[in-house]
Amino acid sequence: MIRRGDGLKSGVLALVVALSASSAIAQAPSPVGFKVGDGRLHLLAEVDSRFDSLVGYFRQSGVPSPELIFVPRVGATFGLESPSTIVKFNANAEYLIFSGILSPSSTRLSRPQALVGLETSFNRDGAVSFDLGDTFTRSDRTQNPSAGIGVISLFNSLYIAAPIHPGGRALEITPRVTWGVEFFEPLLTGQTTCPAGDITCDPTRVSAMNYSNLNFALGARYKFLPKTAIVVDTNFDLRTYWNASTQNLPAQILRGRAGLAGLLTPRFSLTLLAGAAYDFAATQRAAPIGQAELSYLVGESTSVSIGYVRDMLPVPVFGTFADDRGYLNARLGFLGDRLTLNGTASIDYFTFFGPMGTVSTRSDLLIGLNVGPSFVVTSWFVIGATYGLGYRSSTQTTQTGINFVRHEANLRLTFRY
Repeated sequence: MIRRGDGLKSGVLALVVALSASSAIAQAPSPVGFKVGDGRLHLLAEVDSRFDSLVGYFRQSGVPSPELIFVPRVGATFGLESPSTIVKFNANAEYLIFSGILSPSSTRLSRPQALVGLETSFNRDGAVSFDLGDTFTRSDRTQNPSAGIGVISLFNSLYIAAPIHPGGRALEITPRVTWGVEFFEPLLTGQTTCPAGDITCDPTRVSAMNYSNLNFALGARYKFLPKTAIVVDTNFDLRTYWNASTQNLPAQILRGRAGLAGLLTPRFSLTLLAGAAYDFAATQRAAPIGQAELSYLVGESTSVSIGYVRDMLPVPVFGTFADDRGYLNARLGFLGDRLTLNGTASIDYFTFFGPMGTVSTRSDLLIGLNVGPSFVVTSWFVIGATYGLGYRSSTQTTQTGINFVRHEANLRLTFRY
């Protein structure tokens, strides 16, 4: 394992030498942007060329189809930071163009998608600060683990919080409320890869999963060392559905976790939390939850983290499910962070519950891998490439949209000022 890692790093270094043989390369400065008040506005334009082995099921037999996709994208970011105020805004809009070169029927999937995010914090240097933020997305990658491929999600999450940090700020108590909504529509109509009436994939019924989710949270952190804290986190999910006549089970999940988070040494950090969750609604289930993560900071631009997290969450149809997730994140930086190699790997095991007194027969295994380099050519031009692998296997074998292997390769050109 160590020899393979050393070989990979040597290969990357050889690429760097080849790219920079004719001239020395210093770290590229950050894009200047436009000054707006005390903040900076940056404009973004990107072009993706992508291969996706599983863009959808176009044939009556339900055979998956590959395609080449081109994605022009425009966006903007704004940042303002002072001792008392933080404002971070980002937005982008893209249009997925399915070429039809490999699968002629895929041209029907061409569509717009979008992402908007806002994070703010006011009176940060006072005894009580105020946080407000929002996230909006339209994408075929949903927040709903019971749905498979072939569903478009319109998702919005709004939060407000009031961190309280009295005295020397060693103690911080944060009440927080988050409201999330998600609406579903079929990617294509007339699909035949799903049992009729199954709202997780039947194109005529996926909108029956539309939901509203209120989360009330109260957290506390006490720094007993400069960079290490005792953490207590409690929160309550109230999940309801817009169409009450469907087979969705409501959820009322109370969670509580406590533990430690912070630095063990200048290079090692640890998060260790343990607790339990209970659904007071339809499933009446209890489950242990927690998180363990160890991170190692090799240098200013190189880090590795490995972890495991278990949680119980609301989900359409089944009411609740447990997610056991193991993950590995790594980042290697070279040439003053001008060339970076990023990689993530994860394994999720979903256990779906059911009404009180019954046992659901569905469980899903998900494996994900995403790796690729990014190179800053100039302060305004970046080239990136990624390879992604997705594998999902479910005990619910009648729906092919949740049993698949997916390969994605992407080349991205980013222009940012």
